[in-house]
Amino acid sequence: MKSKIAAALFLLITLALWVYFFVAFKDSSLELFPGKAFELYTLTDHEALGFSTSEVTVSDTLVDAVVNVRSGKAFPFAGFGFNLMSKNGRPSGYLDLSKFDSLAVEVSTVRMNSIGIRILTDDPVYSRKGFYLSYRPLEFQVPAGRNFVESKAAISDFKTAEWWLAGQGLDKDDGLTYFYRSMLLEVFNGRGTLRGIPDVIQVKSVRLWGENRDFRRGMYAGLGLWGLFLVCFAYMAFRKKPGEQSRAQMQEVARLLKTTDKSLAEIAIAVGEKKVSRMERNFCKAYGLKPLEYRRKND
Repeated sequence: MKSKIAAALFLLITLALWVYFFVAFKDSSLELFPGKAFELYTLTDHEALGFSTSEVTVSDTLVDAVVNVRSGKAFPFAGFGFNLMSKNGRPSGYLDLSKFDSLAVEVSTVRMNSIGIRILTDDPVYSRKGFYLSYRPLEFQVPAGRNFVESKAAISDFKTAEWWLAGQGLDKDDGLTYFYRSMLLEVFNGRGTLRGIPDVIQVKSVRLWGENRDFRRGMYAGLGLWGLFLVCFAYMAFRKKPGEQSRAQMQEVARLLKTTDKSLAEIAIAVGEKKVSRMERNFCKAYGLKPLEYRRKND
């Protein structure tokens, strides 16, 4: 009995731990700011032969970018970015953004009514190491205004910028993303930008989150094993042991011998015993008498 109680407690404790870990770690998240793990840099369109400027000030709780967007030879932009391949001051390789579902940014602006978010990935066909404009830019516009507001975007909504597609000689979006080869994440001017007039982009937080799919698969597999153990425990705990089953069977044989005139073959069938001889042996062991002797003695 003690072993059964211990096993039941073990199953209950492991189930409680499973629920705790599943709730606590079922989602994955990544804080780009105010966390300072990733290198932050000033973003301008100088590499695209533009003349826009950006003056970035960073505190523990705020990124303040004064941007002045001016016309150039390419699409003008200015703001700031995060180097996803540099973590805690060390090279870290590509960041796999395909593991995340959404991005949220808490932002305010002075004149713009939106800001642009850009993820640059290393396209294995078109990208060339060290050439910024060759990296595949996936962009999305999120609302912004004078008051701080948290704007959210699904990672799947980011689309390759048309100016980049045209530069690569592609007539339309090929639908490729390469999020698992993410290199940079940038915040830049959006709709409502007045060229030549300074504007301000202020950001309090930038974070990503999504389902921790690998973890969930492992947890579901663990739950399946737990269910298997539960079935085994229930079977072992509630099944009749061979000895108990035999005693109960022999008690029923004795009852039928005393209260009925059924033959041994009929009694064997009634108690679920296929062989009359085996029933006789088991009965003799249990009562010290053969079945017919027991009947005569109890008539």
